Amino acid sequence: MNLIQIAAGPVIGAIIGYVTNYIAVKMLFRPINPVKIGNWTLPFTPGIFPKRKGQLAKALGNAVGDNLLTSKDVENMFLSENIKNTIVQEIGSSLYEMDERHTLKNIFTGFVSQDAYQVLREQAEDIICSKIMSGVSRMDVGTIIAREGRRAIKEKVHGTMLALMVNDQLIASVAAPIGAKVDAYIQENGQDTIRSIVREELAVLENQPVATFMQKIEIEEKHLTSMVDRIYSVFVQKKLGGYIQQFDIAGVVEKKVNDMDVLEIERLVLSVMKNELNAVVNLGALIGFVIGLLNLLLK
Repeated sequence: MNLIQIAAGPVIGAIIGYVTNYIAVKMLFRPINPVKIGNWTLPFTPGIFPKRKGQLAKALGNAVGDNLLTSKDVENMFLSENIKNTIVQEIGSSLYEMDERHTLKNIFTGFVSQDAYQVLREQAEDIICSKIMSGVSRMDVGTIIAREGRRAIKEKVHGTMLALMVNDQLIASVAAPIGAKVDAYIQENGQDTIRSIVREELAVLENQPVATFMQKIEIEEKHLTSMVDRIYSVFVQKKLGGYIQQFDIAGVVEKKVNDMDVLEIERLVLSVMKNELNAVVNLGALIGFVIGLLNLLLK
């Protein structure tokens, strides 16, 4: 047996192994479209990635949305010291440095529509009016006025001739109806009166520059930052998770992958796995060479 015959088996085995694995790797992405001969579709066409693109997109979406980037992960990210401090400091500084053009109304309408702002304003008006009315009712203003009226009358007539004619019973008979009238007026007109005042004050407040508002209520920048920090933390802990679930990360990832061209997916995979796939091809050549060599030895 000459040298060519000895080398032929391992070399041919290596070539077959290399070509076989090379074709197998290429079949991951090629052909892009099914190959048809009449009504018959050639087996293994299209390639694995083009054929399973939808399933791949769904699997990646579920992996990212359910495991890699959960709402808890996003919440922890936003509550990390670096991100939280950066956002809180930026918001606090921005609020404190706003110029005359930035009113409370402008800020709110920058986040919600004019109609939504109006609804929120009316809800705030209702809540404030209800709280004030409830407080006034608990104060029992009529009784207070009647009591203070009796005391004032006594002080006025004390030491005068009227004191001989105006006794406690007479004073009470005069003051009691006044108190009752006051209570009746509050019940009938209090809500409208309070609402009118609250509406006027809210109109002044919403059109006031934020900087002026901060100065009036004497909030220093460090206190404002602390307040923003608390509001931010509560919002992230209680609200962000719900927004993320509505955002549907899994669905977004699935759609993005489905929208990608197969060639883009190929470039993406090769950018990560090119060396490994080349190693698979070379391993095919090595295995083919070894099998050819073993076959030669067994002869």
